[in-house]
Amino acid sequence: MNKSSIICRGLVVILLLGASCRSAKVGTAKEDFSNFYQQFLTDSSFQMQRVQFPLPGQKITAEVQDTAYQWAEDDWIMLKEFELDPTQFERNLQVTDTLATDEIYTPGAGFYFKMVFEPIKRKWYLVYLVDQGL
Repeated sequence: MNKSSIICRGLVVILLLGASCRSAKVGTAKEDFSNFYQQFLTDSSFQMQRVQFPLPGQKITAEVQDTAYQWAEDDWIMLKEFELDPTQFERNLQVTDTLATDEIYTPGAGFYFKMVFEPIKRKWYLVYLVDQGL
């Protein structure tokens, strides 16, 4: 076997390993999102297991203007079910096999909250959070 064919085979193996690692991390969810989401918002220990800390996102308030914020496990405040007044809030929940986003906002009032979930090893995880309350 010559040197160039060994290098080519090595590159093919590296590419295949990289592709398999990526597909194991993020992919199509096997877990039903609705069931996951209900448990995520009502079971605090389950929620802590399904947040990818440190959680990237944005935190924008009158005091904090951080568009590269990192939520830490130590200061996490549990997310709960939302009881929304439809005359004041709008909600946009979109779910596919590879991404779920839940946006809650007040048009023109400066309130915007967004959670992004991705399947990792076929289970849903919170991977990004935006909290804007001006």
